[in-house]
Amino acid sequence: MKRLIYISLLVLAVSCGKAASVSDDNAWVNDEAQRVPVLFGASKADVAQSKAIRDGLISGSVMNNLDVGVIGVAEKNVENSGTVTWGTETEGTVLIDNRKVTTNETGAIKISPAVYYPYRNQYAYTFYSYYPYNNASGETASLADGAYSITYDLGKTDILWAKSAATEYNGISGFNAAYCRAVKKAGLESEYFPKLEYSHLLTALVFRVKGKDSSIENYSVRVKGIQLTDTYTSAKLCIADNEAGKSGVLTGIGNGKIGRSDLDVKPIAKETDACTIMAMPAKSYNVELTISIIGEQESTIPLTIGSDSTEYMAGYIYYFTVTVNTPEAVTIVGTELKEWTPGENPTPGTEI
Repeated sequence: MKRLIYISLLVLAVSCGKAASVSDDNAWVNDEAQRVPVLFGASKADVAQSKAIRDGLISGSVMNNLDVGVIGVAEKNVENSGTVTWGTETEGTVLIDNRKVTTNETGAIKISPAVYYPYRNQYAYTFYSYYPYNNASGETASLADGAYSITYDLGKTDILWAKSAATEYNGISGFNAAYCRAVKKAGLESEYFPKLEYSHLLTALVFRVKGKDSSIENYSVRVKGIQLTDTYTSAKLCIADNEAGKSGVLTGIGNGKIGRSDLDVKPIAKETDACTIMAMPAKSYNVELTISIIGEQESTIPLTIGSDSTEYMAGYIYYFTVTVNTPEAVTIVGTELKEWTPGENPTPGTEI
């Protein structure tokens, strides 16, 4: 079962330039003249243990200071039970048009200005979210041909995606104002309000470097690069699509190298973390190691991890030890698999 990352969202209500009181915040529950704010369910307690990978480093919690995009679209017409072809040109079908929000240290997201459901409960809305909000070129998701999508460079950073689908409570279709009122009156918002459950869409490959023994230090060897070759170099994420089955799909683009070519890791008897490469899931990867001896020309060593009978899956993190025996002899051993997702390395303890 995939490990999911839960982020709770809150919306600030503002009235007459001052923060609304607690009673005013809840006035909409029983007063149908009040607008109903978009509120999201609480996150799970273990969310702080889920790590994000940014710039090739596993650092901190995915909850902390991440710029995510939030989209809310109508996917059901409650009045006639029909599906909806949503778009900005059709009034009321796009509730949240790719809003940028930043997670804080506790995982809460505050959307300001507040977003409200329409008074008329014509539509039931579904919410989507993604990370990163911007790609390396500074672009964000755009809506074209009935879909929000964005293209990322691969190699260094997580790609996360979440969906909270329209549902029903006690015969009332949601998510919309009528649904949220009914749920809030029943005190079941933590269970029935929309929640964003993020999944990792890439595979994380962590490479560590060590020498066979302390004698390797006599060679003044350095690992200068670890790259995947003949692999996808970018990927297009379909965040939300009018056509069923396309939302949340990540499609690889291009062919070339990803990873690090600017390393300077000295092999010693103890393992040293060298780099983390974020790649599209695959059965195997071609790895190119760049080795140098101080004062001499660099050399590259091609290696392969995995085979047609293995599978490196999205949401999993795999650890490999690059052992430098001599400047000309290098092996890679798959050592362990850790959270994100519990599972087994396809090639545990197997030398390449």
